[in-house]
Amino acid sequence: MTTQLIPITTSTISQAGAVDEVLQEDTLELMRGSLAPATWRAYQADRVALVEWCRSHGVEALPATPATVANYVGSMSSVLAPATVLRRVAMWSWWHESVNVENNPCRSSEVRKAIRGLRRTESRQSVASPLTAAELGLILESTKGDSLVNLRDRALITVGLALGCRRSELVALNVEDLTEVDQGPSGVAVLIRRSKTDQEGHGHEAWLPRTGRLTCPVAALNEWLKVAGITEGPLFRSVTRHGVVGGRLSGRSVSTIVEVAATRAGLPTGRWSGHSLRAGFVTDHARRGAETRTIARQTGHSPTSPVIHRYVRDLRPWHDNAAANEGWL
Repeated sequence: MTTQLIPITTSTISQAGAVDEVLQEDTLELMRGSLAPATWRAYQADRVALVEWCRSHGVEALPATPATVANYVGSMSSVLAPATVLRRVAMWSWWHESVNVENNPCRSSEVRKAIRGLRRTESRQSVASPLTAAELGLILESTKGDSLVNLRDRALITVGLALGCRRSELVALNVEDLTEVDQGPSGVAVLIRRSKTDQEGHGHEAWLPRTGRLTCPVAALNEWLKVAGITEGPLFRSVTRHGVVGGRLSGRSVSTIVEVAATRAGLPTGRWSGHSLRAGFVTDHARRGAETRTIARQTGHSPTSPVIHRYVRDLRPWHDNAAANEGWL
């Protein structure tokens, strides 16, 4: 059952005194288009959770009071990950602004102080380990065989690491987004049509190199497409146990494929997800001394974005550190 993010009726609006008219369906659709699909789905789930919490505490969800929002932050601080609490407050704020509630309670001083306290006390969240070229070699070695599932998994993991893209961008790729390039370095230009930070769909081009090695992403991709008989449409698709190729994979499927492949390769369990591919690309190239600008050229980050530095998760403190220069002290 699909739940609308803003199921507001005339009666509830008049009782709340928040707005004067009901938002039309086409307006809601435009508002939905302002968010990434994954963000919209998360907001839907967050809204349901918030409404249930408010109902159980006998308070209004819309419009909420500053005390209600602040109490929610305090109540959830020991139950949910800090990032989840912050996302739900952001959704709550977006919900209020979407229906023009004056004096957004989520922006009140009470809520800001509660969030500041949450951030000061939060423990480090567990993050996916970066899957680098070393782990890729182990995964490919353990994923031998010509079954469609193995061919797809090898291609998906190799291409995902080589592109350094988000899992949503990886599964959104189509055959039509690939362009063979023979001038200069041999490889394939890949058009990333839309991303989390490019909701207008300007797109950017990434690069798959043809390396001639066992880890070559172009070779792995071509083998999968040839055997699966894919000549147009989605690159990465589901495969039944009977070897029937289905529709486009979901972003969640990428995480499952990476986790299963890592376990099969004997890598430590519980550390891998679809995000490991993007983190692995950045980490590997940072280790090799690549400039942030060249890393961002592939991943689609802004070169000045602090976000890109958070992907370099396992560099030792002496790596690329001026304090480690020989002879300094």
